[in-house]
Amino acid sequence: MFFFLLKKSFFDAWDNLGAVIMGNIATLLVGMAALWPAFALMEAGSALGLIPMFAAIPLLFVVVGVVSAVMREIADYRRFAWSDLKEVLRKMWKPSLLLSLCASAFFAASFFGMTYYTSLGGMLGLGAAALLFWITLGVSMVLLWFFPAANRLDGGFKKLLKKSAILMFDNLGLSLFMIFIAVPLQLFLWPITAFGAFGPAGIQLMLSGALRLQLFRYDWMEEHPDASKKDVPWFELLLEERDRVGKRTLRGMIFPWKE
Repeated sequence: MFFFLLKKSFFDAWDNLGAVIMGNIATLLVGMAALWPAFALMEAGSALGLIPMFAAIPLLFVVVGVVSAVMREIADYRRFAWSDLKEVLRKMWKPSLLLSLCASAFFAASFFGMTYYTSLGGMLGLGAAALLFWITLGVSMVLLWFFPAANRLDGGFKKLLKKSAILMFDNLGLSLFMIFIAVPLQLFLWPITAFGAFGPAGIQLMLSGALRLQLFRYDWMEEHPDASKKDVPWFELLLEERDRVGKRTLRGMIFPWKE
């Protein structure tokens, strides 16, 4: 399943490169619109620069939530209709805003907490800082799954957070791969592609595809309650998905009309 996810994510992005670029550019423009005046004011010695910086955080979360909804359509082999944008905004603005407030409060507390415990020195201070670091890592992996869960699963904000935590623990290996390899790599490649490919849209596309594939497993395990995770017949479950992704060649990717 893991290697098929990588293949599917790449080809989904390639087939819908325009939507991926637009999602990334939208995220970039919103960030620049807020950070540019913030840095300008702070360079001038004004604390007012913090205002647009803090205002940008919830706005960025809303944009990423909408981008995640678009990437969900792509992962499901559908084209996003711009006429659906209003409905997506209506659905995503509230959970995105609540997530931004919770995440900002938690990471701020975590930063100051680790700074304080580290300054204490000694085994007790370092132990407390290390514990807080691992808690922060766990919360970060839970947050990775929030937008894909919000776009695929039912429930209010608290229920979606709970489902995100369940997804993280049930897919711990994939969550670790995402936070330590996939996310940093996509963010590293983002500026190399002039902020078009990879980036936030690529991350959300991969996560949405991962949840789509995992839902096949959950449906199968619901029908086979006595089975374990290692009993899941991934080959059979993903037959239709493999047919949809198909086999690609470099020539066919660049010149599809010649295939």
